[in-house]
Amino acid sequence: MSKTVLICGASGGLGQVMGEMFVERGLTVYGTMRAPEQSNAQYAFPMVAMDATDEASVARCLQDVKEQAGRIDVIVNCFNNMILGTVEETSMEEFQNLYNVNLFGMVRVCKAAVPFMRAQGSGTIINMSSAGGILAVPFLSAYTSAKFAIETFTEALYHELRREPIDVVIMQPVAMRMDRPETGHHIGAVTGAGPQSPTHKMIKQMAKDTAESKLTPEMVSERIYQVIHTKKKKLRYPMDRAVMLGRIKRLAPQSVIDRLIGGLVASAMKQAA
Repeated sequence: MSKTVLICGASGGLGQVMGEMFVERGLTVYGTMRAPEQSNAQYAFPMVAMDATDEASVARCLQDVKEQAGRIDVIVNCFNNMILGTVEETSMEEFQNLYNVNLFGMVRVCKAAVPFMRAQGSGTIINMSSAGGILAVPFLSAYTSAKFAIETFTEALYHELRREPIDVVIMQPVAMRMDRPETGHHIGAVTGAGPQSPTHKMIKQMAKDTAESKLTPEMVSERIYQVIHTKKKKLRYPMDRAVMLGRIKRLAPQSVIDRLIGGLVASAMKQAA
């Protein structure tokens, strides 16, 4: 029997690529976006309305998918807004808005998903973290702190559900090379970052790193497909440089981490204004 997969955040990027691949592999796929009725884009899978910042919207979305498909075997949380700026430059509203989507949106989906999966006797929840959930990066305090929270929340949920037939997984990819403008629509500077702020150089560095990345959304999607069909799932699946970064974080002294982060910042500051 084909598994039913709900990809939360599938209007573009990794979510869209993943959905298309899964459909080709014979899975039943549903995606989410805020207002599918307002979109002119064509997708290989049905889109269901979900506002991740609204608990009632999340609950309605999962109920709609369950009524249409009969069950939800896998949920992949792909919410991923990103803003760059120093702690001083970033407003509390910007911090809260990012958390409300990237972290609390995922929490809302998990809270709604667990009763569904418990009632049907099985299920898999996959939460997308990143290298930003391993190492804190300057100019990315809002983003990386939310990723750290995703890591700890998901690990706690994993332990809560270990005695039940519900798998909980953290995927840790690094920046993916995608066919889109340099920084994509999901990334930008905070409003407090003036024209001369070094934040803009960090954005250019991230665009450069992404363009040179060996990791693609197709590769990440393939790995997630393998995880879905793995009987005994692990909690974490680091990919590409995230494997090495995880080892450094666990084993290296702070001085080594300081040099690593310092090199990243120094490289960014060399970017043309």
